[in-house]
Amino acid sequence: MPVYNSKLDCPVVIPYYGGKYELSRKLVPMLPPHVRYFEPFFGGGSMFFRKGLASWNVLNDIDNDLINLYISIAEEYDKFIEYVSWLPRSRELHELYKKEFKKRPPYKIPDYKKAAHYFYIIRNSFNNVPLGTFSKDTYWGTSIIDELRLSKNKLNRATIENLDFVKLVERYSPIREKDLFYFDPPYVVAEKKKYYRNNFNYEKHNQLANVCNIINDGGGKFLISYDDKPEIREFYKDFYLSTVDTKYMGANPEHRGKVKSELVITNYKIKVQEELFS
Repeated sequence: MPVYNSKLDCPVVIPYYGGKYELSRKLVPMLPPHVRYFEPFFGGGSMFFRKGLASWNVLNDIDNDLINLYISIAEEYDKFIEYVSWLPRSRELHELYKKEFKKRPPYKIPDYKKAAHYFYIIRNSFNNVPLGTFSKDTYWGTSIIDELRLSKNKLNRATIENLDFVKLVERYSPIREKDLFYFDPPYVVAEKKKYYRNNFNYEKHNQLANVCNIINDGGGKFLISYDDKPEIREFYKDFYLSTVDTKYMGANPEHRGKVKSELVITNYKIKVQEELFS
């Protein structure tokens, strides 16, 4: 069984926009005991990097550049670190890598140089938004290398996939009783669309609801964190719905730091691991 932890178990690789760094403090204690743990929308991976390891950990994202980064750190760590450590913090280099990134043809994973460029872009972009503008306030120094070593050790204990979330569930079927899926899908709200590189329309949200029904019918457990919208509540009206407050960490300075409500959906009654806070 996994060990629960209210503190960050190890650093995230990238402070990904839309990541659940703050929210994961509240969500991790809500997770039930499990043997196989799945994150079909891995993103920045705040939940995985905060929680204890399960016996079997499967991390997935459809974003091939993101997955290339994680696999490169896990499998080509020495080459990746040596390359990254020689990159100076430069607005010109940031712009060069962004142009390269936009025109990038398909490539074979892992590719540690492309992973390093992607890592460089995000860590030096305003609010860590992919392809964002250069930020003079972000940190780029040796402590990042030390953090990556810790992240690598944890990533090495996981299977990393690059699939559509439906195909991921199909690949690991049949669902088992001790399976746990944490879903962090793209938000419904249109104004956030520019921050997601892959289209996630109404049909995809509906597909996710169907996948959760399959998990439930198979005896597995799931937890979803969503924006609190009427259509989402309708999709999951037969399950447990609750809300938690979290601080907005987005790009809009007028709203940053304000408390917003996040919808939490589960197919089990939440029993918070209170011993974490004793």
